Amino acid sequence: MMIEIVARSERPLTRTEIVNRLNRKKTPHLINMMDSLVDAGVFTRSIVTFNNGVTGYVYSVAHEFARE
Repeated sequence: MMIEIVARSERPLTRTEIVNRLNRKKTPHLINMMDSLVDAGVFTRSIVTFNNGVTGYVYSVAHEFARE
């Protein structure tokens, strides 16, 4: 389900956006799941600086897993 949520998005999603779309709270377990998907090559993770100056991660689906 997490992969589908990120794959359907037209832009990379933050951790908070992903867990909100799952109707869950941001927990270490869910963050570990996202990191595992990055390690497996399913997600790509980028570091961005938001308008308020805070740095964070955004996730997108790796090209080979993207919906055509």
